[in-house]
Amino acid sequence: MPSPSANSTAPPAIGAGFTPGIRFQTASHDLAQARVGTGYGVALVSRPALTRVPGTTHRPPAEPPLHRDLHAVTRSDTALTPLAGVLRTLLLDVATGLRGAWTSQG
Repeated sequence: MPSPSANSTAPPAIGAGFTPGIRFQTASHDLAQARVGTGYGVALVSRPALTRVPGTTHRPPAEPPLHRDLHAVTRSDTALTPLAGVLRTLLLDVATGLRGAWTSQG
């Protein structure tokens, strides 16, 4: 089964005119960045997962920018999870703040 990142990598690559030759997949952003740092490929890594591994350079993808939709999944009966709404609000606040910071960075 392809990794989620492989599923999100192919459509933008194909739209840019090439088909990526994915030979290694991992769910670990740290491992992917370590492989890049040692010269074993390239990786698409979400901004929150960047670790600035020596030997790597971080560049935003070309237009159109890639994005990811996140969904908060909670129990239907919130009586057992009274803080679920608070967590959702905090996540939305953080996401809004990050979007603003990233937009201002260009």
